[in-house]
Amino acid sequence: MTAADVTSALPNVPAPYFLGEADGDKLVLFDQLFTLLTTGTQTDGQFDAFFNDGRPGQAVPPHFHALTHETFFVMEGAIRLWVDDQQGNRQTRILEAGEFGYVPKNTIHSYRIERTGRIFGITSAGFTDFFRAVGRPTAQAGIPEPADFHIPPLELLGAEGAKHDVNFVPGYELFD
Repeated sequence: MTAADVTSALPNVPAPYFLGEADGDKLVLFDQLFTLLTTGTQTDGQFDAFFNDGRPGQAVPPHFHALTHETFFVMEGAIRLWVDDQQGNRQTRILEAGEFGYVPKNTIHSYRIERTGRIFGITSAGFTDFFRAVGRPTAQAGIPEPADFHIPPLELLGAEGAKHDVNFVPGYELFD
């Protein structure tokens, strides 16, 4: 299934709408399910909001966004979040249910799910376009099973990252 095969559950203009627990545009990326709740199209270019569901696995490749601010609100489970503002402020912390992390633009960061759970994220508008560009659309709610994982080719990640303000940092070592 490709993005062209899926009709969005979200309106194509800023208008009031409601979603149920399993609603939204669903995309599998790596071993996680991203459910888009609202994007720049619905918010008149203001922000994107999404859920991220997954089990413990590998860290997301370290990256930064030149224009995008990113949030991590852990609703269930736990994640480890790494941040490096490239000015000597390097931190890592395990965030558990009810805890929040904020990553301003131009901050190298990564996260890894430590305990099966759900993250709620709000970002600057347009960030979820990257998920649409590299993720695999699915109608299936819930955490993907290994047979359903979607690992895009590195070339695609790099090319789409360059288009969507996801700047990967090859060789960057995560720290404790």
